[in-house]
Amino acid sequence: MLLRNRRVYQVNGNGDKAALHREQKVPPKEARERADNWLWDQEVLRVFVDASELKRQGIFGLGAIYIGQGCTFVKSKKHYNSSMQTVSIYGEIMAVDFALQHLDFVMNDNLITAPSKVIINSDWNGIDLVHDEDMLLEKFPTINDVAKKINKKLELFSHSNPDIDLIVSYLNSDEKRYNPFYKAAHNASRKAIGLSRMR
Repeated sequence: MLLRNRRVYQVNGNGDKAALHREQKVPPKEARERADNWLWDQEVLRVFVDASELKRQGIFGLGAIYIGQGCTFVKSKKHYNSSMQTVSIYGEIMAVDFALQHLDFVMNDNLITAPSKVIINSDWNGIDLVHDEDMLLEKFPTINDVAKKINKKLELFSHSNPDIDLIVSYLNSDEKRYNPFYKAAHNASRKAIGLSRMR
């Protein structure tokens, strides 16, 4: 048997291989404790976002999961923009905007009380530039426009909730690894455009 790409293969006498099943990796204790701490955190509401594109057609799935105080809320939607075909950054920044659109709804749900901090986590490594009014890409002014909308939403939220610190942060590879909440956001984005979930 060969282990390749987290799939277990069986090689027959002719050298052909057949996939048997996907290898299941067990998260280490530290990762399980981290996820548990995030879920039951009473002070910080964490939001993980992700985006997927359907066959490079400019059809994006946006996914967001909100976790804290023992509760999880998953939101997703299909978003169309044919002018942004294959521009994955567009999907990622739209996922942040989407998460902000639903933040008040989640915060006003009777299941949770107001946290002291909200962290929106994106795996796009340029997300920290979202606060730059001139933003990032001269080639894609649409992305700059979305960044301005995000900044406006951040400003309105801070004005309405002065006691809550709201930040948008980059989710690095260590934080993504063994992260069931990021995976849930990823799967929600895929499901929104009819793709099967990743295991």
